[in-house]
Amino acid sequence: MSIFRLQQFAINQSRSGMKICSDSLLFGALIPLADSRRILDIGAGTGILSLMQAQKINALDQSLLKHSIVDIITAVELTQEAAEEARENFERSPWSKQLRLIEQDIQSFAGGHTLNQQPDYDLIICNPPFFAQQSKTSVNNPLRHLARHTDALSFYDLMTSIDTLLSPAGRAFLLLPLIALDDVCAQANAQGFRLVSQTDIAETEKHDPKVAVLEFERGQNQNNTSPNDIEPLIKRLNKFQQYNVHSDVVKKLLQPFLLRYR
Repeated sequence: MSIFRLQQFAINQSRSGMKICSDSLLFGALIPLADSRRILDIGAGTGILSLMQAQKINALDQSLLKHSIVDIITAVELTQEAAEEARENFERSPWSKQLRLIEQDIQSFAGGHTLNQQPDYDLIICNPPFFAQQSKTSVNNPLRHLARHTDALSFYDLMTSIDTLLSPAGRAFLLLPLIALDDVCAQANAQGFRLVSQTDIAETEKHDPKVAVLEFERGQNQNNTSPNDIEPLIKRLNKFQQYNVHSDVVKKLLQPFLLRYR
């Protein structure tokens, strides 16, 4: 059994197609929760992003808030293996009553949302599949392939679903490789969204960024993509140091979560 242990919860990732990585941890730490009463996690996988938001919510001083910040976190996951694993991870966490797991594709979930006239979500988070034309990940690992390739969730379907589910003033955050930036921004713009912030993530200062955290809100962009002068978030100080020695910024972001910073 593969268990990833954090300070306040643990993740069983034995069955899910995608395991936890430093990029997903940074993504979960970077997501802001201001004015978010209803949160939706699309493609929950192990449930790591939802659990990180639950921990952040419960660390807030509720007496300083004008209202309860979150009613519930809903996580939607397509594959049975990951859905079962995420549900178990939720149930074993301290915040099981705040977390809900739906085993369903997001397209059907969005259709049911409209049909049943459910309240919209203020915050949508997603680390979606991103390979479109690239070769298959592995014929021997279909779950990993499904998690990485757009066969079951195209960028068009993703942004259409977000359009259906997001409240008028809501925000959507995506974690994607930079190779997919133009494609996802074009689909977002076609659905009436604009890219309002982009945080590139690089392994070290000597490496070019490969992934980015993208924030979208409703409204048209004049250009599909954000400016080119983005200061990247550096994960490690340089490639010659001991493996996984974090930069000060990354250490601060991950300090509430990783056991090494307890």
